[in-house]
Amino acid sequence: MKEEREQTVIDKTYLYLENYREMERYINDAVSEVSQIPDIDKYNISAEKAFLQSIKECKAETIILFYHLKQALASLKEDAEAAGELYKYEALESIYIKGRTYEDIARENNCGKNSPKRWCKSMVQKLSVKLFGARAIIEKF
Repeated sequence: MKEEREQTVIDKTYLYLENYREMERYINDAVSEVSQIPDIDKYNISAEKAFLQSIKECKAETIILFYHLKQALASLKEDAEAAGELYKYEALESIYIKGRTYEDIARENNCGKNSPKRWCKSMVQKLSVKLFGARAIIEKF
């Protein structure tokens, strides 16, 4: 039987970035209030109140995580700009937030095909510290 390894903070950071747009969509589209249901009078809604509460809790967790991620990304952008590495942040943003490809970034920056991937990797490592604090640093060693 194969042992499953625990997800690292880097794994989680990639997972959050890969699902950034879906989290944003969920926050905007999740039906968590009875008032969001058209023709509510047609349904016996009393049994669904517990389910709506569950959706509200999931939505609240998603909102907190999403805004923590947005704040961490804004801080990462400031740091990258101050270090003269804004192009690295912009590559990360293009890939994960805007849904572009590494090839697009390489072409636009007139660089090697592996450079944008390396830039993103370096930004994800820095972002993981902004998201997970000391846990990210401890895992590196």
